Amino acid sequence: MRGERWWSALVLIIITQQTEMSQPGDFYTPSDVKRPMHHHRHKHKDIDASYEYFADRPPDLFHFIDNTNLPPVKHAKDDWMANDQVGELKDKKHPHWPIKREAVIEGDLVIGGLMMVHERSDNMTCGPVMPQGGVQALETMLYTLDHINNKLKLIPGVTIGAHILDDCDKDTYGLEMAVDFIKGSISNIDDAEYLCNASARALRKVISGVVGAASSVTSVQVANLLRLFRIPQVSFFSTSPELSNKARFEYFTRTIPSDLHQARAMVAIVKKLGWKYVSIIYEESSYGIKEKLVKDSGVADERAYDDIVQKLLTKPRARGAIIFASDQEVAGVMRAVERGNATSLFSWVGSDGWSARSLVSEKNERAVEGTISVQPQANDVQGFEEYFLGLNVKNNKRNP
Repeated sequence: MRGERWWSALVLIIITQQTEMSQPGDFYTPSDVKRPMHHHRHKHKDIDASYEYFADRPPDLFHFIDNTNLPPVKHAKDDWMANDQVGELKDKKHPHWPIKREAVIEGDLVIGGLMMVHERSDNMTCGPVMPQGGVQALETMLYTLDHINNKLKLIPGVTIGAHILDDCDKDTYGLEMAVDFIKGSISNIDDAEYLCNASARALRKVISGVVGAASSVTSVQVANLLRLFRIPQVSFFSTSPELSNKARFEYFTRTIPSDLHQARAMVAIVKKLGWKYVSIIYEESSYGIKEKLVKDSGVADERAYDDIVQKLLTKPRARGAIIFASDQEVAGVMRAVERGNATSLFSWVGSDGWSARSLVSEKNERAVEGTISVQPQANDVQGFEEYFLGLNVKNNKRNP
């Protein structure tokens, strides 16, 4: 029941944070640690490589709920459209793709959700369904609300509803979707005097708080919007230290520690292994080590990854490499390692953005063999796996 209590606590955080979010302290943020940036899963145009020797930093370990160990979603013909239809739309550059989908649970108090159900694509806004972490996160939220409303009855006489949208792992599209969360706050505030017949107005549901996004890049964009309307936001997977700045993100909090702690754990691993020189590969985003925010980037082509591998090969003293990036970018690096016949030449230390991801390891087994990865400790949500594996299109119509 530990996981269920945690999700219940998350709902309580959203309800109470309307007046408490401005208080300081989004985990521990030491000022003397070099800041890596984050995440969770998002795709970006550029990955660069640099070389650095780390100072001694002890690792910090935190506990949080995660769903990355759940069974991956297999790509099938149950996507929004069949594959041939998607291809036809892509060729015609159909103006209505992607078709906006939303999962809605009616309630007296409504919580918004912003999930990465579909992948980013260069050819269209939304690509295929993510095999890991997308649908699972959405269904975890629905499962938790069912448990709260039907078993815990957290607030007697009050039903908690949800309005959940897909950001397709793209920050600009996620921001566009988040506009739905503020429409109720706009339409219900002092606008009766501008209407000829105020009584005929259909009131929008006011969103009391938002769960998400997973990507740090998207969370930064959405947090800047929601703060204008004092709507609290709780992310379960955005780990960028940038989001710890309460002067900028006073209505944002998260249930996962900042990347500062993850970086210190990596430093401890490097020192334990006795490496004197290491290569660092990072994506140019809030998840990468650079602070520059890439607001709307695509996916790098294969030549860019080949160039990175060639750069690594020119540094024979730095055969150990730390990769701070999300899974699609790291998959590109590993494919380049395979193409360059360099599978046995590197030892990798990986961040949580790509470790334990099938997208990286599938067909790249030789390249990723021996990787040491860092992840915050996670606990399973009791009963969720049975619930998730029992879902099908007939019994789960609330999730399109």
